[in-house]
Amino acid sequence: MYLKRLELIGFKSFANRTELEFVPGVTAVVGPNGSGKSNISDSIRWVLGEQSAKSLRGSKMEDIIFAGSDARKPVNYCEVSLTLDNSDHTLKIDYSEVTISRRVYRSGESEYYINKQSCRLRDIIELFMDTGVGKEAYSIIGQGRIEEILSTKSEDRRGIIEEAAGIVKYKARKKEAEKKLDETEANLVRITDIISEISDQIEPLQEQANKAKHFLSLKKQLKEQEIGLYVHQIENVNLLWNETKKQVLQFKEQHAVKSSELSALDAELSSWRWKMSEQDELLEQWQVKLLHVSEEVEKTEGKREVLRERKKNVRENHKLAVEKQSQLKGRIEELNKQAEKEDQRLKELHTEWESVEQQLKAQEGLLGEVTKGLATDVEQLKSDYIELLNQVASSKNDLRHCEQAIEQSLRKREKLKEQLEILDRMQSEVNSKKEEAQKQLHQTATAIDQCLSAYKQGVQKYKEKQNLKEEQSISLRKLEQKMDSLSSRRDVLQEMQSAFTGFMQGVKEILKARENGFPGIQGAIAELLSVPSQYETALEVALGGSLQHVVVDNEAAGRKAIQWLKEKRLGRATFLPLDVIRSRRVSRQDETQLLQLKGIVGVASDLVQCEEKYQHISENLLGSVIVTETLEQANQAARKTGYRYRFVTLDGDVVNPGGAMTGGTVQQKSTNLLGRSRQLEELEQALQTTTEEKQTLVLALAKLNQELTDMGQEQEQQRLQGEQYRLQEQEAKGRLSQIDMEAQNYSERKKVLDNEWKAVTEEERFHQERKLTLEEQLRTWAEEEGALKQRISDIETHRSHLQHSKEEYSNVITNLKVRSAELRKQKEAVSTIIQRLKEESQTHRAEWNNGEEYIKNLQDLMEGNLDSEEQLDRVIQQFRTEKEEVGQQLLVLKQERAETMQQIEILEIETKGSRKQIKELEDRLHKEEMKAGRYDVELDNVLAKLQEEYELTYELAKERYELPVDPLATGELVNSLKKQIQGLGSVNLGAIEEYERQSERLQFLTGQSSDLDEAKQTLYKVIGDIEDEMSRRFLETFEQIRGEFQQVFTHLFVGGRADLQLSDPTQILTTGIDIVAQPPGKKLQNLALLSGGEKALTAIALLFAILRVKPVPFCVLDEVEAALDDANVYRFAEYLRQFSGQTQFICVTHRKGTMEGADVLYGVTMQEFGVSKLVSVKLEDKSFISETA
Repeated sequence: MYLKRLELIGFKSFANRTELEFVPGVTAVVGPNGSGKSNISDSIRWVLGEQSAKSLRGSKMEDIIFAGSDARKPVNYCEVSLTLDNSDHTLKIDYSEVTISRRVYRSGESEYYINKQSCRLRDIIELFMDTGVGKEAYSIIGQGRIEEILSTKSEDRRGIIEEAAGIVKYKARKKEAEKKLDETEANLVRITDIISEISDQIEPLQEQANKAKHFLSLKKQLKEQEIGLYVHQIENVNLLWNETKKQVLQFKEQHAVKSSELSALDAELSSWRWKMSEQDELLEQWQVKLLHVSEEVEKTEGKREVLRERKKNVRENHKLAVEKQSQLKGRIEELNKQAEKEDQRLKELHTEWESVEQQLKAQEGLLGEVTKGLATDVEQLKSDYIELLNQVASSKNDLRHCEQAIEQSLRKREKLKEQLEILDRMQSEVNSKKEEAQKQLHQTATAIDQCLSAYKQGVQKYKEKQNLKEEQSISLRKLEQKMDSLSSRRDVLQEMQSAFTGFMQGVKEILKARENGFPGIQGAIAELLSVPSQYETALEVALGGSLQHVVVDNEAAGRKAIQWLKEKRLGRATFLPLDVIRSRRVSRQDETQLLQLKGIVGVASDLVQCEEKYQHISENLLGSVIVTETLEQANQAARKTGYRYRFVTLDGDVVNPGGAMTGGTVQQKSTNLLGRSRQLEELEQALQTTTEEKQTLVLALAKLNQELTDMGQEQEQQRLQGEQYRLQEQEAKGRLSQIDMEAQNYSERKKVLDNEWKAVTEEERFHQERKLTLEEQLRTWAEEEGALKQRISDIETHRSHLQHSKEEYSNVITNLKVRSAELRKQKEAVSTIIQRLKEESQTHRAEWNNGEEYIKNLQDLMEGNLDSEEQLDRVIQQFRTEKEEVGQQLLVLKQERAETMQQIEILEIETKGSRKQIKELEDRLHKEEMKAGRYDVELDNVLAKLQEEYELTYELAKERYELPVDPLATGELVNSLKKQIQGLGSVNLGAIEEYERQSERLQFLTGQSSDLDEAKQTLYKVIGDIEDEMSRRFLETFEQIRGEFQQVFTHLFVGGRADLQLSDPTQILTTGIDIVAQPPGKKLQNLALLSGGEKALTAIALLFAILRVKPVPFCVLDEVEAALDDANVYRFAEYLRQFSGQTQFICVTHRKGTMEGADVLYGVTMQEFGVSKLVSVKLEDKSFISETA
């Protein structure tokens, strides 16, 4: 066998998966200090089972997991796998290759595997036992181990020899045998004690068993007689209960009839309320219609007012148009007169001009003769001069007319300006009024929308509140019914509790006496224990008749109570003195074992609550009872505990000590002793909660009624406010319509004035331009006139002597021509004026014609307005008639609503009366149900007694037992039997079974004691044989190793001597091993005085000596030669080569000599800080060894 492969994952500095392949021979692992090469030897030691973190150079096992570096995160686990070639089957396992794996997590969990199959650490240790391979064997020599071998005590040093001798497995067997011997002796002592104890108990148990058998005989007779009495009592009570139930059914039928009548009344009332709701909606619709008709009346009246205002404006406009027409007519007549005057003047000027022309022709004839000799140019100049004078005269006339026209236009403009300013001011006032009216109308419309929205929301909320009121009224009635039911159940339970119903007569009388001051009575078990509802069935069955046991202060109080019952002849009771009763509980070991099982609810005493002073009573009764979920789980648990305890399931099935089972159907009772207080508390809590809910509902209903009243008043106020807003809206619309008419009138008048303004302005502009043109012409002509006069004067002066004779003619002709020209120009000017007057007259005539048409349109409009006003009057009358009809319909609807309301009030009174009758019926029904409840409880109590005392149903009891012929005589017999039973005192019914069980147990334990004594003697013999074999093997191996050690020491030290000695030869199994060493040239001395190199070489010599005697498959050496000099290192390497044929060596080293002797080198580097990396090197290149060294 040899080490084939080593795989590391996350072990110490080997963060990555690292695999080392080994071959037979010598393998060296080299590397600089701190590179992690020693972690390889640590990994081999760890995978072979090392449990000490200190041995692995750590403080805790978690330290061997890669903890991370600056560049890497830590890992969560590490794993090492060691693969061995087992072809020679050195390991006693049927595999040729064996892989041992170990994995550890940061949580501390460890896992072990052999060939990937999970195993225990013990399996791995046993696998390598006596092979020389293991965590403590000599096959792994780590750092410091050499020094430790030499410096340790001689007794501790023998471990290496034992491993070589192959007695480790014998030591383990001896240890195991000694352990078994100790257990056997302990069991023998315990069985002897138990036998002694049982022997002491067996005699009193026999007496108790005989007494119990007599008790059972009496009990059987009592059972037969008492069950017959119970059946008789059940039949009588059942008869009374049936009669009461018939009465209850009659009342329920009457209640159903009345409830049906009430439902019909409620339905009719709901129908009338629905009808009233429809009437309210219809009333609301007619109110809206009335509001709409009122709005239409106001709107139409507003239109009529607007029409009247418009009619007034038309009349005013007609008046103004007529006045304007009159003005235009006067102006036209004035213009006509002026035109006639100018025409007359034109005729006069024409006549005068014709006369002047005739005179001029006559004078020119005379002048022509005189002036024949005058030059043509003088004549032409004169002619030009005359023409110029004519033009000047015409222009002056035109200029005068333009100035007059401009003055007239200015006056017209001033007048139009004043009219426009007045219109603008009036329009501004109208616009302000319109804005104010529009603002008010918008505000009113917004208020109407808000009011209408609020009204609709109010109606919706009113309906919702009304529905909520109906729902809460129904809920209130249900709560009242629930309260009645809860109160009834509570009263029954309180009555049962106060009367101690369900308790046996004796117990009942004692509890009543306690209420009257009887001293020393604490109460019945059923009163003192509190149990969660889910455990009630189980614990009632577990307690059984003990529920009626009475707890007293002490024995004296119990005796006094028993004496009182005897004196009063009131029956029997069982008393539990507080100062005598002690706890009885499942042993802690059994309880721990039981609680680990599936389905175990717990020890029964732990499932109840009671005062501290009653805790030992609870444990006495329930401490040895275990509650389970199912019967199957109870059977399993009973088997586990040897049927020593009582097991009860949640359903009430029982597994008794010894294995007997009791089960079946547990009758559901209306009340039970154990849960009565809890039910009362739950009922009180439910009643309180229901009362609070009722109070909350009553307050909510009162609040709802007030809210409904307030909402009705608020809706009426909103309706009235809405009508007021509608009236305001109509008034605002009427004012706005009137303002629009005024604005339209002002706009039309402004258009007319704007047109006049434009015409006057255009006329003025034309005359101004004409005036400027004429003035410019006059200035030009004045200059030309001066020039012509100068030229004419010059010519005339020059030719004065020629004209002297004809000056008179010339002057006359000139004057005549001038006069003729003046007259002609005047004629032209007058013609122009006449033409302008005609044009102006035509313009005014056209304007007058337009005015006539405008007046005609106004008259048509006035006539149409008159017709519209009459039509509006008719519409207003129609709307007023419709308003009166709607008002009449509203009165009818309100009357119908009042009748509906009256009918609702009548139905509500009838409903109230019906409810009262139902309440009376419910009270009578409640009394009968209470009576039936009492009979029911009494029947339940008798049935409960039958069930609890005899575990029988009524049917089985009636079938199996006869009814008493004479109930009174049977009752006396029952009392007599009870007295006899009572006279027996305390009876231990379990004594019969216990006596038989203890007898069988005594016989069994006696046999067990004999067997254990025989086993003890056998173990003594086995241990002796093992010790003899260990001594033999140890001595043989010691002598062999001693001889080899002497030879190897002399060879390694090249001289000297050494020896191994037993420190105590008389105690072979415990003796220590002393090493005596004398290096060459030195005296024999203590090992502690040797140098470090000498110590190391001595330990190496011992190692090689052991390997000669007991070779191992492989050996791991971690820097064992570190303290040697070079010469000794080479000798060490030589020995490695000698032994490498039979032992595989893995050497962690940094010495050159060891490296040279190796077959394979593995280099360990740390290229990345904190992470080791493996490099495999072949040995052909010897320079690598030199460099490494």
